[in-house]
Amino acid sequence: MFLRKMITFLSMVPLFVLIGCSQQDRELVIGNYTDEQTIVFSENKVTDEEKIEDFKTMIEMSSITNERPEGLPQYVVTINNPAESTMELMVNFWISDNNEVVFSKGMESSEYFKVDEENIKDVNELLE
Repeated sequence: MFLRKMITFLSMVPLFVLIGCSQQDRELVIGNYTDEQTIVFSENKVTDEEKIEDFKTMIEMSSITNERPEGLPQYVVTINNPAESTMELMVNFWISDNNEVVFSKGMESSEYFKVDEENIKDVNELLE
């Protein structure tokens, strides 16, 4: 009887470990540059996993552009995993006067991407 309980218990331990490892404690945070070295992030965080994945998909599906925005980005979006002390993604956004959205990934990227027209509304809603 003791052996049966022990086997049952030991077979459950890996299951709990897998469940614990698969949980995502990610957060999407929006910030603004105050100067070239300082970004101030909002206290509001998006923790909904579906919204975070939708944002990542939109970034990944955007096309490269030859546009080169000037000045500091208006917004910075990061996806962080505080439990693992990691930043998964950093995106810098420039919004033009005609409502076009250009972004770069990372800190000093020289590649720029343009948000597709069908996603501009979603990006603007997220950034507000």
